[in-house]
Amino acid sequence: MSGQLVPQHVVDRANEGIVGVIRGYLPDLKKTGKNWSARCPFHQEKSASFTVSEGKEMFYCFGCGAGGDAVKFVMDHQGLSFRDSVQSILGELNLESADTTPRKPIIRATRCGLPGHAEDREKSVTILSTCQPTEQHRYLMQNNTASNVQCLNLKGSLIIPLINNIGETVNVAAISSKGITYAAGNPSFGSTAILEPASTDEHDGKTIICIEYAHAWRIWWAQSGRSKVLCTMEYDNFNWMIHHCKDRFTHIGCDPSEADHHADEGRAIIALPLDPYAKVDRRQCCA
Repeated sequence: MSGQLVPQHVVDRANEGIVGVIRGYLPDLKKTGKNWSARCPFHQEKSASFTVSEGKEMFYCFGCGAGGDAVKFVMDHQGLSFRDSVQSILGELNLESADTTPRKPIIRATRCGLPGHAEDREKSVTILSTCQPTEQHRYLMQNNTASNVQCLNLKGSLIIPLINNIGETVNVAAISSKGITYAAGNPSFGSTAILEPASTDEHDGKTIICIEYAHAWRIWWAQSGRSKVLCTMEYDNFNWMIHHCKDRFTHIGCDPSEADHHADEGRAIIALPLDPYAKVDRRQCCA
């Protein structure tokens, strides 16, 4: 490994999204108020004293005093050098070029191949077994989506299975007018709701990733049901998937106001208004 220094702006980029980085190694990291907490990986403890501040982009353990940024966490947790830690987060670095653009990110099994917890899978199966199929659902109808697609319904909520990167149903989302709740806590990394093409024979080859479920349905419907749409349900999952699982999607479904940002990053986009009552321009979004 070259001894060339890693530019500060590259280090800063590696330290962005510290919650996403650490949750990749600590799946039990949970939101507690403004911060996140878990049992510390650097010493033995029964209660959680390890905290992550998303706003400050720092972690700290009140038990053993370990602390630092995302790069420092990966260094200590994985026993890597500073440069290798930056590379582990961003992918293979190309420091010879002037803009130090990272090459295609390395997908690591410890980040996106973890099996779901048995207890979470059992909760999910139990809930799915009590659902009722319905041809229409108020949540989807209010968002200008297909009215003739079969959905799962439970006590007035739209029930969505979440599937991880190795094909397990690891969680269930219940969507209602009050928001989204999950059967097994916040979605684990890599878990997505998947809208399959209406017909495999007419699949257009696009796999579009987005965050919000109603938006996912609107994208699917605007694409005439020919595209596969992945909905991460949660921002951290979306951000992590974009940076570490490029091989799992071809386009990003986003609000037009965010389109320029993704385009600047060299990503293919499907720009569709988030406003559920906005008119869909099929010529623009389906080109």
